[in-house]
Amino acid sequence: MASKKLATQMSTKRPQKESSKKRLWKHMDAETTLLESSAFRWTVRIFGYTAMLYAAIVVLNTGPSGHEPLSPEYLNELVASLKSPALIAGISLPLLGLIASHLRSIQTKVQIETQQQQNTFSNYLAHRGQFNEFMQEEEPLKNISTISKWTLYGLLFPKAEDGNFEISPTLVSLFQSLPKRIENLRHDLESAKYNNRSMQAQIEKKIKDMEWDLREFTHADFSCDLNKEMFLCIQDKRIEKQIACIGALYECANFHSAQLEDSLLWEIQEKYVYCKTTISPQSMRERLLIWISNAAFPKGLQPESEGEREQELKGKLLYENRCKGGNDREIVIIDEIAEVIKDNFDEEQLHTINRILPPVINIYLNNANTSALEHKRELDDQRQDGNTSES
Repeated sequence: MASKKLATQMSTKRPQKESSKKRLWKHMDAETTLLESSAFRWTVRIFGYTAMLYAAIVVLNTGPSGHEPLSPEYLNELVASLKSPALIAGISLPLLGLIASHLRSIQTKVQIETQQQQNTFSNYLAHRGQFNEFMQEEEPLKNISTISKWTLYGLLFPKAEDGNFEISPTLVSLFQSLPKRIENLRHDLESAKYNNRSMQAQIEKKIKDMEWDLREFTHADFSCDLNKEMFLCIQDKRIEKQIACIGALYECANFHSAQLEDSLLWEIQEKYVYCKTTISPQSMRERLLIWISNAAFPKGLQPESEGEREQELKGKLLYENRCKGGNDREIVIIDEIAEVIKDNFDEEQLHTINRILPPVINIYLNNANTSALEHKRELDDQRQDGNTSES
């Protein structure tokens, strides 16, 4: 109980001591008036009391002058004796002037800082408003990401509230590093084949690393709903999504002023185009291989009848042909189909494949094979004629 009382007494005494210190000395700030300033008050007190005390001592120690009180002689003598106390009091005047000047400088500094803060906040609101208008009009992330525009704004301009509207250094570093990373990816894609998965892990890692960095700013979903067996096709789609993200980030970062160079964006897009040019032929052959394999040799849940599988394969092949500029009568992907069949199926499997392929495809394949045989015979005849002439 005694300890509790002691603690209570100490807790009640501390605020009193603190408040007494505050009453004893008050620091100057922008809200303090000159008369409220402790420096002003104590200067007046020290020099005023000192001068009054000195004057009292002088008056008390001054003997009778022999002049009548209030006579000119008496007053002159009194004034002469009080010069020193008046001098002491006068010394306080320049000090009081310095204190007043210092207080005015503090108030001016606070006013300038307040004005700067207001200007910074006004610029911040104006910048946000322009970004909002840009996002509503342009919609650069449409069909790419559902990230909030204000979340994106905070990621792109992390110091905007402080009046610094420079884009994130992380984004600048990302853009500067992409050309070399994309070039390394292209080298791996050149070594990748549609029917060889030896480079799969290496390609997957590099694409995922770039997606991770892009996801930091866009929160984009790079997943693909394609068949997992179509590895190159999936990577092709992911590269397309990355190209779209890069373009959107570039537009958002440069909506107010050009902070990312155009040449850097062009270099990145050029590298991505090289990747697309490299992977597209292989990804198409991969699709053809999987479609033909699933139609001729079904696995799991597939259409029961061979006719249904043939119709499904026909639709896919003709759609791919139209994407490459052909039509139902002109098959422009016949060389790729022939290459896929030749490289991946043996003689026994060819009978099943020929039966499942659409008639128009078989006709083109037969014509291609006939042309190849005739070309081979011509080459053989030319060799024989050459050997005969030499002999």
